[in-house]
Amino acid sequence: MNPDNMLIIMHQNMIEEFAITSPEEKLRMVEEAVGFSQYRRAIYESEERLNRILGEEEATSQLLASAEQTLAYWKELNDKYNEKKSLLERKAYLERELIWAQILKNERAVAQIEEKIRLKSSQLEAIEKGIRTKSEEAGALWGEYLLLKEKFRTLLLGVKNGEAVLKELGLVDERLDEVVKKYVELRIDEAVMRYRKGELERELKELRSSLEEARAALMESEKFKDKAGERIETTRTLLEISDEIKFVNAHLLSLGDVPEDAPSMYQAYLKTYNELKQKAEVVGENRRKTIEELEERKRVWRGVMEKLIEEINPTYRSVLGRVGGTGAIRLLNMDDPDRAGVEITVGFRGTSPVLLDAYSQSGGERAVATMAFLLALQDHLKSPVRAVDEFDVHMDPHNRESMMRMLFSFMNDSSDVQFIVITPSQLTAVGEFANIIFVQNVHGRSEVAKAAAASA
Repeated sequence: MNPDNMLIIMHQNMIEEFAITSPEEKLRMVEEAVGFSQYRRAIYESEERLNRILGEEEATSQLLASAEQTLAYWKELNDKYNEKKSLLERKAYLERELIWAQILKNERAVAQIEEKIRLKSSQLEAIEKGIRTKSEEAGALWGEYLLLKEKFRTLLLGVKNGEAVLKELGLVDERLDEVVKKYVELRIDEAVMRYRKGELERELKELRSSLEEARAALMESEKFKDKAGERIETTRTLLEISDEIKFVNAHLLSLGDVPEDAPSMYQAYLKTYNELKQKAEVVGENRRKTIEELEERKRVWRGVMEKLIEEINPTYRSVLGRVGGTGAIRLLNMDDPDRAGVEITVGFRGTSPVLLDAYSQSGGERAVATMAFLLALQDHLKSPVRAVDEFDVHMDPHNRESMMRMLFSFMNDSSDVQFIVITPSQLTAVGEFANIIFVQNVHGRSEVAKAAAASA
């Protein structure tokens, strides 16, 4: 029955063995006989490839999970590294800003003191000018006072000369009062101005002293200009900047030590992770395609087997019908090639068909059912040589003759196939083109003779 090996035949007792063979093994024998084994092999190849892919997928998934954990570890360190780098950059900027804030503060202090000195000097100059003016006006009034006083004295000596003198004396006296009053006011104003002048000079002295200190402080802070780098125009106070530096230092301390190679390690593991992820996607796609291929191969296998059984069932029933039997061939568990099988049912003498096995039929009935099944397969077998040995030993004469007739009928219809039938029984129906070879044991010795072809 094996199309790949012409030496595989239905040996003695295999008719009996076939009846009790499992449905799965029967199906495999049929597949080999009709040349459909490649469909099952194709399924197994796909399953084997799928198993390899599933194993690769599981291994890749494990590697991906491990890489993901490692990547998460280095990502955390890389994030810390970047955060620390950012904080260090911020700290460096803050330290520069602090230097420039100090310089700007000292510059503003110098500018403010210089502005105060300018204002105070301007005020002092104005006061000094006012003092000179008041002094000159007072001097002029004093001279006028002396003249008026002399005139008053003269008028007083000549008061007896008449009323006109008295009137003039009154005017001089009135003017003297005005001059004295004005003179006193000028001297008071002058004294006040001189006092204010003294205050301004004292303030200017203090401001100049403060200016020297401010300039010294500015020069001291400008020593760090090179370290501070490009000028930073900040409006923040030193306290605000110092508080932020403290916050940044505290944050840096909380990050602890971070490996310097964290970025490179993270990038390396990220590359590995992405490669594994890409590989997992490829393996997943291969799995999907292989499953589709496997399902397609199963579908094709089921299709050809179902078509085969559909085609041989009528022949099987016809052969059984010639010997008074009935039955059917059916497939089972075709969704799973490992569990799939073929079942043969048979019934004789009007009984309902039951499963062909070692208990439900007699030896002859099993032989008839098996031969009916084999004859139904003849048009689909691929082997050019077919041989069967003593298939009829358990058959009654009627069934033996019926089966032999049908066997020779198939032989005559298949001129391109070589049939070999071995039987210990007497031949009553021989095909027209059959060659008959007799082997007889005579006195312990085998003798071979050839008989002419005969027709029944």
